[in-house]
Amino acid sequence: MILAIDVGNSTVSFGFFDEDRLAHKFTSASRVESAPDEIISFLSPLMMRAGITWSDISSIVISSVVPSLVHVFFEAFGPLVAGSPLLVSSRLKLNVKVEYKTPDTLGGDRIAASCAAYEMSGGPVAVIDFGTATTVTVVDAEGNLTGGAIAPGLVTGYEALTSKTAGLPYAGLTFPRSAVGRTTSECIQSGLIFGHAAMADGLLKRVREEMGGSLKIVATGGLAGMVVLQMEEQAEIVPDLTLKGLKLIASIN
Repeated sequence: MILAIDVGNSTVSFGFFDEDRLAHKFTSASRVESAPDEIISFLSPLMMRAGITWSDISSIVISSVVPSLVHVFFEAFGPLVAGSPLLVSSRLKLNVKVEYKTPDTLGGDRIAASCAAYEMSGGPVAVIDFGTATTVTVVDAEGNLTGGAIAPGLVTGYEALTSKTAGLPYAGLTFPRSAVGRTTSECIQSGLIFGHAAMADGLLKRVREEMGGSLKIVATGGLAGMVVLQMEEQAEIVPDLTLKGLKLIASIN
């Protein structure tokens, strides 16, 4: 069994793979002050209830966009399985070739999701990940990960809006009834959801043009379902794409 760990800015996802099947997934909040024993104390009871023991884990693969947490997770999991955990970076063997100009700044989550999308769809393919940031990562027809785009995520934009304004009410992330809101809350919902969908459409349209018109789009992330339904671009939603990519990278390496 392979344990894939995706350490994000907001959440940490733990995926337990039995062969190619994601058998179990657990999620916790991502906290920069987390200690190794806290992480194990969170995960161990969940594993016990799922019937998983540490001896079932043959290898661990980690991606992290929080540099300060990398050593914490290595300290937490290093003593529990044979061999050191595998940290995803552009230096590993991959099914894509990283042609990013600054590969050391490319997040492991973007690498993993791109590997999974290319394995699934071939190229050219764009992965749009709706998380704390909304990211687009592109792999061309030859399997080169060439780059993409990074924008504020839906919730991140909402938090910035409410923190910088004094008179706007809490609106909640719900589907707008129409683009023309009739209350301030409805106006916020329209701007958030339709506005984010329009931004995603605009980015992907430009990517498609730069790729010569042919482009598959794979969407993932916690808010993908909400935004993709409002987009004009056709995107396939693949939950847990990053975890699947991590498992793929672990198998390759």
